[in-house]
Amino acid sequence: MKILIAEDDFVSRLLVKKAVTEIGHEVIVAENGQQAWEAFLEHEPDMVISDWMMPEMDGLELCKKIRSASKKTYSYIMLLTAKDKTTDLVEVFEAGADDYIIKPFKPDELRSRIKSGERIAILESQHHELQENLSLKNRHLDEALRNLKATQVQAMQSEKMASIGQLAAGVAHEINNPIGFVGSNLEALSDYLKDYNRLLEHYQAMAANLDKAGTDNLATIVKTHLETIQTCEKDIEIAYIKDDIPDLLKDCIEGTSRVGKIVADLKNFAHPGNDKQMLMDINKGLESTLNVVANELKYKAIVTKTFGKIPLVEAWPQKLNQVFVNILINSAQAILEKGEIRIHTFAEGREVKIAISDTGSGISPENLSKIFDPFFTTKAVGKGTGLGMNIAYNIVKEHKGIIEVTSEVGKGTCFTITLPGK
Repeated sequence: MKILIAEDDFVSRLLVKKAVTEIGHEVIVAENGQQAWEAFLEHEPDMVISDWMMPEMDGLELCKKIRSASKKTYSYIMLLTAKDKTTDLVEVFEAGADDYIIKPFKPDELRSRIKSGERIAILESQHHELQENLSLKNRHLDEALRNLKATQVQAMQSEKMASIGQLAAGVAHEINNPIGFVGSNLEALSDYLKDYNRLLEHYQAMAANLDKAGTDNLATIVKTHLETIQTCEKDIEIAYIKDDIPDLLKDCIEGTSRVGKIVADLKNFAHPGNDKQMLMDINKGLESTLNVVANELKYKAIVTKTFGKIPLVEAWPQKLNQVFVNILINSAQAILEKGEIRIHTFAEGREVKIAISDTGSGISPENLSKIFDPFFTTKAVGKGTGLGMNIAYNIVKEHKGIIEVTSEVGKGTCFTITLPGK
């Protein structure tokens, strides 16, 4: 054990040094408080025996500095003092000292106090080391938790991006259909316009010639132009064009209206920029979501809607629409060939209920309790992250609601969401 002795009195210093060396400890000597502090920083002793009254830095100040220093092991501090008042001794312990000896002291008493301090120093060092290890483990646990949260956030973002990609493909398909026939109709209208221009040129030519001709040649000119006009009308099929143009324009109007509705529903679904809660009509949110995921559902299921009269819900619409998307896509994927997805909304008191059921393959009892667990999936590797239903569960919980699931293998599954209404 290394013991630092800080004593400005030569005789007292020798007496303490002799008592320490007789019991086999290594001694470091300092003649004042400043030297003692420098020696402490250099040697990191296990014990410090210091006089209270010293030049440059007294024992109390030295004690306080030692206690404020960062050190792997604990240093036991014993102060030597001629003061024996209770208030003085309180100062000793408040400064951080472990023990004190009143001067003049007996060598046997000092050695006994050193041995006792040695045991305490060992216990304190072990405790200090244990605390350091626990602190290190806690830091590792904190770091691991941060990494886990970061991984979970990344996984949730991947799930969200995958969902967005899937929806984007479906929306693109839904938009491409009306855009396709609008484009085709416009090409047909463009050809019709060329034919109309040809016919119009013949009418204009006849009008110009009639204006120039005299009355003697009028019949001949009219007859010639009428033959040309009749030939052109037959060539361009003027009767068909007259009937087809209104239909083409009607289809174009319906197509652009369909695209506009899809874009409006997509905007309602996403609610960009709305990061605050707002009053939401669940029925409208479901309608918008159904239009956005229409391409995912139409080849797998007939959607039956029974929307009841329900109160508004205070919600983040974008988040709740994400819940509906996750459930609807899962329902469609659970249907092997062609089935039905039923959506029923109704009120129970001030609560809003949303039941989404399907006629799919169902969920086995052993998997039903895990359905909302993060990373749980029954899909093939690479087909899902297992976060879709966990995200839905957390979003519903965030809205102070609950989500429940019932299922029967071979018959289908029903998700029921309960939300507080306004």
